[in-house]
Amino acid sequence: MRPHHTLAASALASFVWVSGALAQPTAAVQAEAPVRLEPVTVWGYSAPGILDRVPGRLQWSVPASLATALEAEPSLALYHSGAATPDPLLRGLGSDRVVTAIDGLPLFGASPTRTASPLALISGGLPSGLELVKSLPSVTLGPPANGGYLALSLAPQDGTATPAGGYLGAAWNAGRSGGELLARDAVTQGAWSLRAAASAHSLGDYTAANGLVVPAADRGQGAAASAAWRPDPKRDFELGALVSRQALAVNSALPLDTRDTTSAVFTGRGRFGDPAGSSVETRLGVGLSRPHLDNSGRPMPSRVSADGSAESLSGGLALHRHDDETSELRAGLDATQEDRRLQRKRPGAVDSLWPDIRQQDAGGFAEITRPLVPGWKIRAGARIDAVRSEAGTPDASAYGGTVRSLYIAYNGPAAAATARDDVAGSANALLTGRLAPDLTTTFGAGLSRQAPGASERYRAFSDALGGGYEIGNPAACPEDKAELDWSLRWRPRTFTASVDAFASDLPNYLRRTLVGTTLPPGPPAAGAPVFGYRSARAIIWGAELEACWQPRPELWYRLSASALRGEDRNAGHRLTETPAPWASLTAGRACPSWGLHPWVEGEVRATASQKNPAPAEMPIYADTAGQAIVQVRAGIDVHGLRIALAVENLFDRLAYDYLSPPAAAFPPSGSLVPGARIPNPGRTFILTLTWGTP
Repeated sequence: MRPHHTLAASALASFVWVSGALAQPTAAVQAEAPVRLEPVTVWGYSAPGILDRVPGRLQWSVPASLATALEAEPSLALYHSGAATPDPLLRGLGSDRVVTAIDGLPLFGASPTRTASPLALISGGLPSGLELVKSLPSVTLGPPANGGYLALSLAPQDGTATPAGGYLGAAWNAGRSGGELLARDAVTQGAWSLRAAASAHSLGDYTAANGLVVPAADRGQGAAASAAWRPDPKRDFELGALVSRQALAVNSALPLDTRDTTSAVFTGRGRFGDPAGSSVETRLGVGLSRPHLDNSGRPMPSRVSADGSAESLSGGLALHRHDDETSELRAGLDATQEDRRLQRKRPGAVDSLWPDIRQQDAGGFAEITRPLVPGWKIRAGARIDAVRSEAGTPDASAYGGTVRSLYIAYNGPAAAATARDDVAGSANALLTGRLAPDLTTTFGAGLSRQAPGASERYRAFSDALGGGYEIGNPAACPEDKAELDWSLRWRPRTFTASVDAFASDLPNYLRRTLVGTTLPPGPPAAGAPVFGYRSARAIIWGAELEACWQPRPELWYRLSASALRGEDRNAGHRLTETPAPWASLTAGRACPSWGLHPWVEGEVRATASQKNPAPAEMPIYADTAGQAIVQVRAGIDVHGLRIALAVENLFDRLAYDYLSPPAAAFPPSGSLVPGARIPNPGRTFILTLTWGTP
């Protein structure tokens, strides 16, 4: 074990031992209400409702994708290769490190170019719930995820019935000459609860503040349904299904656009036993995505297309035991299998960009939550996983050679072996307690080890973001992470505030970097950059702030801010893939006594300037200037019909995101100059109509 990992493990063991010692008071601990560890939760896209039910962007919007509901979260940044291709980064970690799961079923990206993440493929509003787990996730959630979890659900997971009620929403985006529709309904009859949702969206190109028309077409549809049967307190069964189709998503930073891509998810869960005593839970899930990418909508000398599949299968069995009102134990087994395949067809050749990749994970876990002294409790858990990864067709063709020969050429002879067995796992502990009636704090520490994802290990010479090509590294080692997290929650009567501070040490962080250039004979042309993956020691730390002050029910103020810094200790500079610091201030006023119940809300979001610390080895990102973008929203309520108008980028400022790569070099995307930065939308008007329970 590495020295700093030994230190981190000792610190964690000491923390758990001291916490256990605190749990041995001389007198019996009085039973009290549980102290909940509070992840960021947005159920059913309801209004924030921190203190009172105030209007907010989630209540008054119709999200085209799941990313819409997460854009304001301080811990999350979105990496875009196009307007409709968000890929999440949590606290500076992205790609396969962030696991998106539906009812315990992990979903995986369907393209090695990060254009088909689950956030991009699943229409917004279809899941019934969304939980963002920033750090130190419960070991019961599934295989280790160094970047955290986006946990979606098709039906409530706490044994309660689905809230009855319907919802209809429609939005028109004048800036993109298109709109979005969303309909949901839920009914409860006896022991049965049923929920159904459907959505559709069609959005066009947008115009930046400098007059440039940016190709951004995005069209898709989706539907979801769930059924829950709870005949008595000791039996609980749920089934869920979701189907989503992305008809078109223009990827401005890549030479291919996503078309006719269908994704489907089917999940089931059962619980047997006394929820206040001992119970057994089972779950099973199947997921499938069929991506298709091509350049048919662009000026090109020849047709290029790519077709593939991403399949996932997951199941688990867990024992859940409540010793009293506040102590519980969860222990069990789970297994996950993912299969990914992608082939590109170009004139006279077929290239295996994902050569029939399979990754299997089987793990066992145990986690205990118990009270300590009054007002304090601890959650501690550990899991261990056996992981098998392999490329099923490493000798398939790729640019005149084989996938294996390219692996060896850019990674050395160790990359000839494309089947790997790894040991992964995680262990963490969270201590939570009340410092005062309205003041709660949490301190946590943990270790995790995650096997490399499909692209990091097995991507086979596909086009790279920012130009050039990209190759995986089958010899890459699992990525370790040691983490500390501290949070403070203050909730007096009219005010709520939360502060989070975190630090992570990744001694073998897999970073994308320049590993060589293409060699003759072509194609491709000689001298083009080739990017691959190498291990480096990385340190990431940062802080987040969220606050809401509501002095009166009709008046509210919100503040959000996030800043983090990552350092590549081997190269001696900052990590390139980290978002710029930002802060957002919102003020709103409602007039509930007026006949139409009007409200208005203004928001200014300021983002700091950021420079690319290593442009020679990572040319994707360009230096960006600081910027401040203003948005205004207003609405009325006419007998339950809510009408809202939003003006985004009110002053029509020209703005760029640091995490957005440049336009594709060839073939170009619309009127974009190859290699130029892609600007954000200019002033945009959005009209929204909603009715029913959000």
